[in-house]
Order: sequence, then C-alpha cells, then structure tokens
Amino acid sequence: MWETWRTLATNTTQWQNNHENGLLKAEYLDAYVLRLWFEASLDVEIYELDFYPLLIEEDSGPALLPLRDLERFQFVKGDYALIWPNPNTGAYDELAIDLAPECVRFFCDRYGKLIKPTKFVAIA
Repeated sequence: MWETWRTLATNTTQWQNNHENGLLKAEYLDAYVLRLWFEASLDVEIYELDFYPLLIEEDSGPALLPLRDLERFQFVKGDYALIWPNPNTGAYDELAIDLAPECVRFFCDRYGKLIKPTKFVAIA
C-alpha cells in the first residue's frame, strides 16, 4: 500500500495541474478507523478508512510509528491535511504528525469505504 503511494507521490506528472481541496474534518470511530470529510465542488465526500493495515501491517516509515499507539491515533483532526497534533500540548508543532490530503485521498479511494459521494450539479 505505502510502496504504491510512494511511487505515485514521486511521479511529478501525476501532480501537474492537480488540485486537492483538502480535508474538512476527521473523526475517530473505533480501533484504527476514521471518518473523513473531503471538500468537493460545492459538496462534500465522506469516507471511512481503516488505518490498521497502513500503520500496523505495513511499514509506514518512522514518522508514523507513534500512531501505532491507539491513544495517540485517536487524537486526530482534519484541517486541510490529516493532523495528529502534539499529544502534550495540542499544538501543530515539531511533534505533530500530518498526512497530505492527496495521500489520504489516495488511500480512501483505494481502500476506504465511500459513505457519501459527491452530488454533481449539471450546468446546461
């Protein structure tokens, strides 16, 4: 899972003329499952994503190792990126952990459960 993301993330042509609106909200549900609200054109898309395979079964790298602690994992918010603030202060500082919205969207699209799709408005 992570290797596929790393390959995609380093492909600069993938990101040319690409804009991710970002996360509006993240909510802890249970175990390693989050509900994630993505900004969409005049709407919102909602996913549920189980991070257990990404954090426990896969090598997500040293930056995300603290998120294996379920207590730390629960302390999450969506503010454009997916953010786990500093657990001691609640600040977005050098002890915070974040994932870019493009990365989170990638995992939601591939491995998440779409709860609410975008409603497209047709313009005549």
